[in-house]
Amino acid sequence: MKVVLLFPKRYSVAKSAEDTFESMGDDVLSLDYRTILKKYDTALNTQMFRLPFNIRQIWEKYYFGKINDWYINQFEAIKPDIIVIYNNEMLLPSTLKWLKERNTRIIFFLGDNPLYTFTSRYNLAVLDYADLILSPDSFWESQLKKTGLHKIIHFMFSTPNNMYYQIGNDNESYASRSIEVLYVGISYNDSWGYKKAKFLSHFTNSKLQLHGNRTWKKWFEFFPELEKHFIEKESFIKTEKLNHLYNRAKIIPVDGNPGLMHGLHLRVFESLGSGALPLMEWQDDLGFLFEGYNELPAVHSYSEIPELVDYYLKNEDIRSKTVESMKKIYNEKFSPIENGKIIYNSL
Repeated sequence: MKVVLLFPKRYSVAKSAEDTFESMGDDVLSLDYRTILKKYDTALNTQMFRLPFNIRQIWEKYYFGKINDWYINQFEAIKPDIIVIYNNEMLLPSTLKWLKERNTRIIFFLGDNPLYTFTSRYNLAVLDYADLILSPDSFWESQLKKTGLHKIIHFMFSTPNNMYYQIGNDNESYASRSIEVLYVGISYNDSWGYKKAKFLSHFTNSKLQLHGNRTWKKWFEFFPELEKHFIEKESFIKTEKLNHLYNRAKIIPVDGNPGLMHGLHLRVFESLGSGALPLMEWQDDLGFLFEGYNELPAVHSYSEIPELVDYYLKNEDIRSKTVESMKKIYNEKFSPIENGKIIYNSL
């Protein structure tokens, strides 16, 4: 099979998807529309939601038209058997109709909840063309089925071992894991930003490093204890650097993402790959993902966090064994070849 992946190349899940289809012997190619856009295109598009609908429509005709014309030219040359799409990747329903007329099978992987993601007003419309929808959140799955979409399975990609991995105990700077608690991520301007700050404020009794955008500063008025732990980052941290940071850390806090109702943020699996322990806000899909494992480092209330952090920092053997146990369960259940079988058996 000739498989084309439409994923943001900077995301680790793009490599995970590639590994999955290559494990099935497929010929895999990747396309990322961002490579054809000018900086002003991207900058303008992020501000268009502020304008009246009639003006946004004029912009969309240009912006979506440019991207989808490029897609069609690529598809005509490649002639794929299967297209795998992350979220919507700015595809128009008309482009998907064109693909279906050429007997191309269409798979969507939902990185974000399509009901709460504002990148495109066609989030749900494009799903009507799906042969299969892969949902990492069981709540999204149930919501979408209510709309009449039934070709949906609860699914998680594997963690790419060549992107998030342990550097090795022979390297002293990483073996010592000098950062007790590490959080890397953006904040928000609304109540989700407040919630993130409240979550992290319960980690400040430890040696916390908080790497994030300047929006975090908005919440220091309410949680001043965070300020001394904050390291401002103006740009996206590349995977290689993030893996190095995770290798220096013992614990990675993982809060509930704004769009995830029952599912887990990819940060859980990336940190496990790097040998750091994800200390998680409880999510209902944990039982599905780590079935049979009863010692999950997850809290039902933020008040439980300080005691649990202290426990894992004082018991390195338990911390490291927990990481290895969780990693083993996840890697066996969601290996590239197992995932490939699930996808092809579901198409």
